Amino acid sequence: MVAFSLWTLAPRALAQDPNRLAKLQVSVWPEHDQPTVLVMIDGTLADATNLPRPVAVLIPSSAKLQVTTFANPDGTFAPEQPSQSTDAGGGYTRVTFTTNTADYHVEYYDDLLRGSPDKTMDFVYQAAAPADQVTLEVQQPLKATNFSITPAPQATRDGGDGFKYYTLQFPALAAGQTIRAQIKYTKSDPNPSVITAPPAAPSSVPAATSSSLSTLYVLAALVVLGLVAVLGFFLLRQNAREPVSVRTGARNRARRSAERASSANVAAFCTQCGYGLGSEDLFCPRCGTKRRMI
Repeated sequence: MVAFSLWTLAPRALAQDPNRLAKLQVSVWPEHDQPTVLVMIDGTLADATNLPRPVAVLIPSSAKLQVTTFANPDGTFAPEQPSQSTDAGGGYTRVTFTTNTADYHVEYYDDLLRGSPDKTMDFVYQAAAPADQVTLEVQQPLKATNFSITPAPQATRDGGDGFKYYTLQFPALAAGQTIRAQIKYTKSDPNPSVITAPPAAPSSVPAATSSSLSTLYVLAALVVLGLVAVLGFFLLRQNAREPVSVRTGARNRARRSAERASSANVAAFCTQCGYGLGSEDLFCPRCGTKRRMI
């Protein structure tokens, strides 16, 4: 009778816990996008009233917390929510955050894999709140062979993303209870299944600055070309303004000077300054005295 009484009281205690989960799914993805293990916890509160309210999960103290958030009504996730971590003892950390809906989501990474290329992982999940329905789903890494799980999974499915998933169902959990699974496989490739491209290294000169410098160089070149064009224009204009007679006279004077350089071309001499006169000179090129005919 005592045992029967305890068995009948246990469901009532679970039902009265305000943090009780109607559904709990724990997803374990070894070597997914990092060489460690990605663990995701998705819980659905049995009591969807009195929201928003704080919720708590337990993660290993060695784990690196990645995301704490909740699901929007349209199925998308809200931005990451601030969380508070406290030591829960026994190698666990209690992570507390606020959810605005009945569905919350937590992600963390933990270095659980041992051995290479034959790898082993002992996964343990400890419940922070009671849960009516518990599912453990394990993703097989790409390029992994000899994959096995203990206890044996109840279902296997091929995801549309190229991965294979193994599903294990567990009975209802009380707060503080654990579920366990041992995972083994062989994988010699050290790379994770999903390789994300590293962010592009920033240029030594920002794009905006580089563009500005290019614009300045173009403007400077245009200014120099404009100055050269203006200078050439004025030179051409100045040359065009010079009378033809002046240019012709200068050429004649140069020619006559060259002719006078030879004494054989001197026809007479200026009576005033003695400068040699050519046969065509009517006036002395030096002093301007009118030529006298002798």
